[in-house]
Amino acid sequence: MGSGRLHLNRLNILLVDDHQNMRRIWMRILKGFNITSVIEAECAAQALEILKDKSIDIAIIDLILPDLTGAELIGLVRRSEDSSDPLLPMIACTADTRKSVVYSLINAGVDEVLTKPVAPLAAWQRLQAVTTKRRDFIRTPDYFGPDRRRAKDPRYKGPDRRESHFI
Repeated sequence: MGSGRLHLNRLNILLVDDHQNMRRIWMRILKGFNITSVIEAECAAQALEILKDKSIDIAIIDLILPDLTGAELIGLVRRSEDSSDPLLPMIACTADTRKSVVYSLINAGVDEVLTKPVAPLAAWQRLQAVTTKRRDFIRTPDYFGPDRRRAKDPRYKGPDRRESHFI
C-alpha cells in the first residue's frame, strides 16, 4: 500500500461487526469506494480465524462484539505471539466517544478511530490515512502500534522521546 495512487478496488477488507444492519451500511459505503472484496465476521473469534487463513489489507472493527471488545481484539492482533499480521492496518468504529473508550482503542494499537453514525467522507479519510499516510510503528515495553503522537515536537528532549523506538 504505502505511497502512490490509492487503489481501493484491490483491497481485501475484514469487517468485524455483530450487527447485520451495520455490516450492510459498511458494505454500501465500501461498494461506493469500489471496494468489493469484503469478508464479514460477527465476532472476534471468527475474525481471528479469518486472519489466520486470508490475506487482509485493512480491518474495520466495531467496539462492541459478543466475545471481546474491539480494543481487546486489536490488542491480540498487535501483540499475540501467534498473530498472523501485527502490522495490519485497523480502523475502530464506535458510537461511544468517551475519552476513556477512545484511549482504550488507541492504547490497544488501533490506527484510526471512526465514530458512528459512519459518514462516507470520514470513512474515506480513515481508509486513506491507513493506506497512504500511515504513522510509524513504535515498540515500547508496554505498547506496540502506530505512534500515538500525531505531531512530533522537535523541542522535546526528555527520556520518553520515541525516535529510537520506531520500527
